[in-house]
Amino acid sequence: MKRVLFDLMLSQPTATSKFHGGGEYIKAVFKNLTDKYYDQVELIVFFNPDKFLDDWIYDIIAKKKIKTYHVHNVREIKNVFQKEDIDVFYSGMPYFYLKEDFPESVRIKGTVHGLRFVEMPSDKYAYLYSDGKASYKEKIRHLISKKYQNSKLKRFSACINLIDELVCVSNHTKYSIKSHYPEIKDKKVTVFYTPQKKAELSQSERSPIDGKYILIMGGDRWIKNSYRAILAFETLFLGGYLSNYKIVVIGGLNEKIKKNIKNPAKYIIKGYVETSELEELYKFCDVFVYPSLNEGFGMPPLEAMKYGRTCVVSGICSLPEVCGDAVYYVNPYDIGEMATRVLTAANEKINMDKVLQRFNKIYDRQKEDLDRLCEFIIED
Repeated sequence: MKRVLFDLMLSQPTATSKFHGGGEYIKAVFKNLTDKYYDQVELIVFFNPDKFLDDWIYDIIAKKKIKTYHVHNVREIKNVFQKEDIDVFYSGMPYFYLKEDFPESVRIKGTVHGLRFVEMPSDKYAYLYSDGKASYKEKIRHLISKKYQNSKLKRFSACINLIDELVCVSNHTKYSIKSHYPEIKDKKVTVFYTPQKKAELSQSERSPIDGKYILIMGGDRWIKNSYRAILAFETLFLGGYLSNYKIVVIGGLNEKIKKNIKNPAKYIIKGYVETSELEELYKFCDVFVYPSLNEGFGMPPLEAMKYGRTCVVSGICSLPEVCGDAVYYVNPYDIGEMATRVLTAANEKINMDKVLQRFNKIYDRQKEDLDRLCEFIIED
């Protein structure tokens, strides 16, 4: 029976977030692998015992009697290989490993979610999302964005060349890698769509917000482009539009951005919320706005689309591949166009059946691809 070493460590909290997209991806793969394929593979896992790991993962490990190793950083993975004969190593975020960490006999498989630091290394407004030295660094990074991009290209090359069998979460990411790294043009790259995160559909019949509201995500992250969205909202408020709407911002906002808000009473600014509350916010929003500057897949619009919501989404990267013709697209750099699309969405809803049909099509593929990914991990 094949012996697979599965990386749970990179599903654990980062310096800035307890939960993150890559981590939720890893957890979904782990759950499906242990639910459906555990009798076909000898699974060994590792994680950092000093960091949070979901109780349900501990429960699976105990119930299935999965062998575990405690690892505090990626360099310590060598200790596992010294004690175990491993056939396959799999990581859902293989960005930090080095070739010398692995015996030559181990087959390395990994998922690359996108080339964010290569495709979108900086933005002129990035400094608004942080303070002090961090804000200053963002200004410098934008001034030397080409040099920064080249350094990231070189650094990421080590990851791309480390992986024997590479998985991407969208066709966009696959061909972006091929484009940026022509030296691997002959390497097989397999696309499996990102699985749905572990969350129950909201059964609530009452909106958590009184009245109509527009929902945006990632208010504290420049890559999610909330500042330009807010400038678009302010343009509409100035023109006398959206008078009966609130703007709900998830993730908080830096004070520098708040200073540009002329109509603060129109905004409800929340930090990061629990999954159940987020599901309610998706379910009852009138419009979901997602003007992201870069995506490897693009899960948030799908989270709103599963409730039939009308979305305004950046027309770049993987988002058209995922959302199809069931959303309004916008140039994320054009504040005027964004205002136009938001006003359109507020007045001309996309047919709910059309939205749900697109969601169901992608959801069906996500389910199929999750099984195919697990089979990919354990196969020769």
